[in-house]
Amino acid sequence: MSLHRTFTKRIKSTEQKSYICYPIENMKKLSSILLILGTALFVSCTKEKIPEGEIHYAISYPHNELKGMVEHIMPEEMTLTFKGTKIRSQIARGKIFQTEVVSNESDQSIEMRLDFGDKMFYCILDKDDVATLKESQPKYMLNATGTEDSVAGCWGKEYTIKREGDIKLDNAWFTEDLVPQEAYFYSSYAGIVGVPLVFDIERYGIIMHLEATGFTRREVKDEEFTRSSELSEISFDQYEKEVQELFDILMN
Repeated sequence: MSLHRTFTKRIKSTEQKSYICYPIENMKKLSSILLILGTALFVSCTKEKIPEGEIHYAISYPHNELKGMVEHIMPEEMTLTFKGTKIRSQIARGKIFQTEVVSNESDQSIEMRLDFGDKMFYCILDKDDVATLKESQPKYMLNATGTEDSVAGCWGKEYTIKREGDIKLDNAWFTEDLVPQEAYFYSSYAGIVGVPLVFDIERYGIIMHLEATGFTRREVKDEEFTRSSELSEISFDQYEKEVQELFDILMN
C-alpha cells in the first residue's frame, strides 16, 4: 500500500511538472506576440493631424465697456482657416469691419490686412517687423493645468494665464489635433503647442475674448489666402498707426 501510494504521488508530481512547464514556454511566445501586436496597435492608433479646415469663434469684450455705436461696430466673430501650416485669422463685423492676419509657422511669415471704410491696406512683415511684433506683445506666463476636454469638436488642453497688472484672464485652451503646432508664434502664446480654442487677444488697447463655437474639416483652396486687389501696401509701422488710430476713435 505504501509503495503504491508513493508511486502514485510520484506520477502525479511528474505530470504536474510537465503541465506547469508547458504553458511557461507558451507564455514566452505569447508575450512576444502581444508585444509586437501592442506596438503595431499603438502605431496604427497614433492620431494623424488634420491637414485643413476652419474654426469659428465668438468674440466678446469682458474687459472693455462698449457703448452706443461702438457696440454695433466692434468685431463679433473670427474665422481661422488653415491649410498645412498656413493660417488666415479673419476678424470681422459683417461688411463693416474686417482685419486679417495670414501667417505661416514654417517660414515665420506674416501679412496683415485691414478693410474699414477708406482704410484698405495690407503690409508684409520682414524679419525685423516680426521681431518688433513679438516684443510688443503682453508677456504671459502659461502653465498646463493637466485638464483636457472636447472644445467645439476638437480635443483641447487647458492653460492658466498670469500677466502683470490687475486684469485677470480666463484660462486658455489649445488643441494639438491640427497640423499647425505653432499657430500664434508671433503672439503672447508663442511656445504653446497647437491652435487656440479659447484665448484672449490684447492689442491696440482692447482685450478680445475668443471662444471656438465650431470646427469644420473641409478642403481649403489656395485662393482663400489671396488678398483683395483693392488693398494698398503700406509699411508695418504705418499699418500699426492706422489701426491704432482707428481703435482710438472707436473706443473714445
